[in-house]
Amino acid sequence: MTPHPLALTACIMVLALPFGRSAQAADTAPIGEMTATIDAQTYQGQTLDVPSEGTATAEFRSFGPMKTVSVQAHDPAESSIMHGILVVEFSVMEAGGSPSPMTPSISWWPEGMNAAFFQSEEGGSAAVMLDTLSFAQEARATGRFTARLCRKDSFFAEADAEDCRSVEGRFDTALREGS
Repeated sequence: MTPHPLALTACIMVLALPFGRSAQAADTAPIGEMTATIDAQTYQGQTLDVPSEGTATAEFRSFGPMKTVSVQAHDPAESSIMHGILVVEFSVMEAGGSPSPMTPSISWWPEGMNAAFFQSEEGGSAAVMLDTLSFAQEARATGRFTARLCRKDSFFAEADAEDCRSVEGRFDTALREGS
């Protein structure tokens, strides 16, 4: 099974962040929040603006009439900004009215990029329901999500259907336009 195309965006965004607790405090500012229940475990994370890099962990990108949205939350209680990351990604067509999220992908990186992680299966185990979505000057996204996340030992490894977690949650964040 090949990795979900939007999941590649999450990996790139994670790799672009400053490392360590002191870098997080000095170079980032919260711009939103994500709360979730992963099985019976409560998750609370923040989306972050990274002014020194001209980026954020909650962004949208335009590809013609389509926009992709990535909302990447970091758990501020973790010892490293690279641990406890929960990512919600989806695409929408700009057709007016209330856009319906397409190709949703949810991933959870409890121990960072160099450890096993959990990802929704391509083709239907994830859903995103939007309450608001705006790409105007003060871009913002709010909504809910649900998914079944299965363990992957590496990015290109097959998902382990015997080691899965259910997740449901909410996000409310400002969005930055990515380049």
